[in-house]
Amino acid sequence: MSVSAVLIVKNEQDRLKGCLESLAWATEIVIVDSGSTDNTLNIAKQYTDKVYIHTDWEGFGKQRQLAQGY
Repeated sequence: MSVSAVLIVKNEQDRLKGCLESLAWATEIVIVDSGSTDNTLNIAKQYTDKVYIHTDWEGFGKQRQLAQGY
């Protein structure tokens, strides 16, 4: 069975590492960054190569749907 974890993030450098470490059991991790200006992207790339940037924020629902499409 495959399980994907999908995260929408922005400026989460203080919490992201712990979150991603807790998802070590997931088959894949997909991260969509909404325009971070801190170290979020660098941290994300240490855990998955499925890191995407989408800064055109149309709301949580739209961003989540976009993330699920990757």
